[in-house]
Amino acid sequence: MGVSLLTGIAVLHYDDLYIDPNQRRVFVNGHVVEMTTIAFNILYYLASHPGWTFTREQLYQYAMSDDLAAGPESVTSRIYKIRKN
Repeated sequence: MGVSLLTGIAVLHYDDLYIDPNQRRVFVNGHVVEMTTIAFNILYYLASHPGWTFTREQLYQYAMSDDLAAGPESVTSRIYKIRKN
């Protein structure tokens, strides 16, 4: 894992994956990966805590608490979509 400070919050770097929270962009092998805000929030949270384990409720509270229509169970489908990318 690599961390570099460009401006503001740290850009996370894992092999060919770059996560830039300042621009809210994800790059894999130099290509931009389109992500929803919620998917980005989940990915950044997980990537910024390597080795940690989170419940769906914890991820929901961090990434989706403003989305009243969704519940913690919706985190599972969001993670599935992140993995597909």
